[in-house]
Order: sequence, then structure tokens, then C-alpha cells
Amino acid sequence: MRLAIAYACFPALLCALGLGQMTSLIRSVAQPQRWRISSRLGFERVGCYKSRMKAPSSTRPRPQQFGSRLLGLTLLAAFWFAGCSSEPPPGSPEAPQSPTALAATEPTTTSVAPPPVGAPRLILFLVIDQARADYLERFRPLLKHGLARLLDESVVFTEMRHDHAFTTTAPGHATLATGVHPSRHGIVNNWWFDREAMEEIAAVGDEPGPEMLEVTALGDWLQLRYPESKVFVASGKDRGAVLTGGKQPDGAFWSDDETGRFTSSEYYPAEEPAWLTAYHQEHFPDRYFGQTWEPLPEVMTHAAAYGLEPLEFRPIADSFPHPLGRATPTPDANFYDVLFGDTPFGDAYLADFAVALIDGEQLGQDASPDFLGLAFSALDKVGHGYGPDSPEVLDTLLRLDRTLGELLVAIDQRVGLDNTLISLSADHGVMPVPEVALAKGRAARRFGAAEIACFQQVDAQLRAKFGDQNWFLQEFYLDRVAAAAAGVDPAEIEAETRKGIETCPGVVRAWTRSELEGYAGDDAMQRLYSNSFFPDRSADVLVQLEPYTLRSRRSIATHGSPYDYDRHVPWLLRLPGVEPAKVEEPVFTVDVAPTVAHLVGVTPPSDLDGVDRRSYLSPIP
Repeated sequence: MRLAIAYACFPALLCALGLGQMTSLIRSVAQPQRWRISSRLGFERVGCYKSRMKAPSSTRPRPQQFGSRLLGLTLLAAFWFAGCSSEPPPGSPEAPQSPTALAATEPTTTSVAPPPVGAPRLILFLVIDQARADYLERFRPLLKHGLARLLDESVVFTEMRHDHAFTTTAPGHATLATGVHPSRHGIVNNWWFDREAMEEIAAVGDEPGPEMLEVTALGDWLQLRYPESKVFVASGKDRGAVLTGGKQPDGAFWSDDETGRFTSSEYYPAEEPAWLTAYHQEHFPDRYFGQTWEPLPEVMTHAAAYGLEPLEFRPIADSFPHPLGRATPTPDANFYDVLFGDTPFGDAYLADFAVALIDGEQLGQDASPDFLGLAFSALDKVGHGYGPDSPEVLDTLLRLDRTLGELLVAIDQRVGLDNTLISLSADHGVMPVPEVALAKGRAARRFGAAEIACFQQVDAQLRAKFGDQNWFLQEFYLDRVAAAAAGVDPAEIEAETRKGIETCPGVVRAWTRSELEGYAGDDAMQRLYSNSFFPDRSADVLVQLEPYTLRSRRSIATHGSPYDYDRHVPWLLRLPGVEPAKVEEPVFTVDVAPTVAHLVGVTPPSDLDGVDRRSYLSPIP
């Protein structure tokens, strides 16, 4: 009787699971040797996810004995098809779709068809942190290696932009990988205030992982289409790796500023592979100990011609050569922190690590296309410290050019560039240093005492109108409990706050939750802020500053605005058999993931914000 009941119930149960989750379950069991790296504590075998945050929306099953589970899952798969065949498949026009379908489902397939003829064996998905689009044009005569090669051999989209207002690292990487705006993937900034925890939280959490990512990404679609495909990501930053990798990559790594090693987190089941043990024994970062950061010869030769000057308003001169760490006789945490946080050398470390990963995991060696996402972070770290018009940024860019050249040669030797699809873009740009912009005749501003006092005076206005208490929890996150207790409509507090903030110098507009939530109009700026707005995580008032305005008194340069210097980024797409070209039509960063997916025979979710741009590609005659 129990067996009969089980036979009757299994089809309904598996229909509820859905084909996407069923495929992921089968795939995870078919790979019994999963591994996980424990940050700074060595390596250990784990059986399931552990996290200090909420559980991932989709988790891998606990490793068990392979044979018996595979047999059981084979039977379950048979029940799934038997029990679900009478219903339209998820994602089909006949199937009902919920507003959160993208977060809950994946692209569907009923069989594992081989890749299209001539499909690449490796997807090299490159993201350059803080790479403004004009860098590649402005400094083109000095580029001689990897960037130059990609510019010559790729389809170059010159009018590529992020279509959201908060142009920071985490939203940028997530948008490139998922094909949807922050308003849907949920990564609204690098950090945000969590109303339940009553504290600021990171986009990838304390124990880094993609739990906050509300949708699947390119790597997830790839593995669903080709279960044998491998997905690995690495970066100088945890959020660069985590958000590029999607929900279930085979591995995600980032450099540890304390140990000088590549590390991961408990989200990713792991047992240290032999190749990683051997790689760390080389101690790559330590080769820089005892050296200084000296500029490449061409940097100082051409700096004046490109209008590059060291910043002179610091209390202590900070120009080449730069020290790497402090005066100690052995590499320590400060040395690694400076090496990875203030110099270009972290990019070379990442590329060297990537080659070891390709060798160790044998990426690109069979017909199933593998995915290698690399997020280079040095340009962002140097740009924050010195600004985009500095010799340091040019030196970092030229070193990245050399690093990418060496990486392309290594991939050509191992996989073949004729078997590799390369996409290169950026998570955001950067604003000029206000003092440098002023010297060049632009209207620019750095917040001072008057601007800060004006923001603070809004508190007195709110107390005078609504009652003598705090109306915001942190920044512009409204205390909704206090508003409800006082019987005040939150929209009224938002409107009064907007009224006060818009009187402050340096402010163009303050956008309120009431204006942004569900906005579907045609105002371009309001659309950008709406695309950055996720109701459960965004503040209730979003402030739009004037162009070239820096709110921080301590940062040298930053990004995060809706203006072109932050939104305009490069997109280079190199594909075997496709003729290099320049595309000057407007495209957006949400277009990257669906375009790459289609190029390798993967059908992405149907309701992405981005569109497939294959129509701009032409075969080589």
C-alpha cells in the first residue's frame, strides 16, 4: 500500500519541484567530489551549506553514496516526465506565469542536445572594475597587448551603458551576469540597510554567497542546458566573483587581503583540489615583497600629453614610487592589503590564478562549453585612491593590457582562441576628482560644511511638522513603525524630506518610494532610479546630486551616479568566425547575458530586461 501511494504521489511532488530543480539535483549527484574552501581556516569536507544568512533559494543536496542516489534519481526523473507530461512546460506560452517567475524558475529543456556546430568550448567572461568606456579610446595609442588585441578582433559596442542609477560594483556585476536590472535581481548597492536585522549588510553577506541574488544568471542557464559544463569565477573582490557566478557555480574565489591567498566561503561546497594546494605553495604575491610600485616607462613619458598629473592637494606627497606595505621583515596582512587594495598587481595575480584554474579543472577540453568569469579589480582600487586623470590609473590600465595579453596567449595554448568566446565589459565608470574637474573649467563640487549642514537640517523640519522624534532609521530609510504609531502617512514624510533636501546645494532632485515603485513612464532619469529600486532593500528617498558632485569629504574619487561618466562602459565581444566591427547603436549591460547565452545555444529566461544583440554580428566573409 505504501509503495502504491508513493508511486501515485511522486509525479505530483516532482511537478512541484519543476524541471529546473530536478536537473540541478541530478547534476549535483552526478558530481560526488564537490569541494569547499574555508576562509583563512584551511580546508575541510562539508556535507551541506552553512551560512550566517538566510538559506539560498536553491541548494545542492548533501553528498551521499553516488550509485544508489543516481539510481533513485533516475527513477524520480522518470516519474517526473510521466506525471507532468500532460501539463504545459514551465515558461511556455500556455503555462501560467507569476510575477516572480524569473526568481523561481530556470530556462527549461527536455533533453540534452549537443552544442551547435562550431560552438565555443570556453566562455571567458571578463569584467573590469571601474573601466570607463573612454579609457579604451583615450589611451588607445598606448595599448599594445591584450586590450589592443581585443579591440582589433572584437565587435566593439561603443554606446554601451548601464541602465540604472546606482552605478556601483555589486549591481554592475549582477546586471551583467543576469540580464535584468537591480529592481529585479535585488542587488541595489554594495551594502544596504536591512530593516529586519536593523543593520547595514553587504550584498554578498558576511560569509560571501549569492543568497541575496533574486534571479539566476548566465552560468546557471549554461549548466541547465549542458549539465557537463563547468562554471568557475574569480576576482580580487568577493562580490565581483560571487555575483558574476550566479546561484550555483562549481567554484568562486577571491583574494584574501590578510593571507595573500585565494579563498572562498562556506556557500560553495568544497574540498581543496590538488591544483589549488600546489598553486598556493608558489606564494605568487610574495614576489612583490621588497619592491616598490614604479611606473612603466611609457606612463611618465606620455603623462603630460594625456593631461595626467599627480594629485597635489594631499597633506603628504603621494607620487611614484609607491611603497608596498610597511617597514617589516616579512610579508604581513598590511603588505597584502596594500598590494591588493592600492596597486595594479592584484590583476596579474588573478590572471596567473586563472591559468592554474584552467589547467586544474581542464576547462574548455570537451564539447560542453565551460564558463570562466574573471572580475579584475585593480583599476577600481587605484581609481578611488588617485582618480581617473592620474598617472597611477594609466599605469594600472597598461599593466592590465599586458596581463590580458599573457592570459590570451595562455588560453590559446590550452583551449584555442578559435574555441573561445570572450566578452569584456565593466561594472561602472568613475567621476573625475572634483578639484581636477574644477581646474579644467567644469562646474564641480565636493561636499563641505554647508552641504552637510543642509542635509542635517531636514531633521528639524520633519520634527516641526510631524512630531519631535527620529523619522528615519538610517540614512533615508524611513522608520515605518514610528510613522504608523504616530498615524502619519509615510508618503507625507517622504514628500517633506524631498522638499527639504532639494533646497540643499549640489542636489538636483530627491526621488521618493512613491514615485519609483512600479514606475513605467518615459522620464529617462526617473527610469534609471526606478531600475535601481528594489522595495525591500532600497531607501525611501534616493538623492540625485548634480553632475561632478562628490558627497564624501574623504574619498579622492568615486562613482555611483546616473551620469555618463559612471554609466558609459565598454563592451567587446570576440567570437570565432565573427567579423570585427564597431557598433554605434545604443545597447545596455542587461543585453550581455542573453546575447552570450544565445551564442552558445542556451535559451535564457523569457522575461529578461536585456535583449539578444546577435543581429549586430556578421560572419567573416
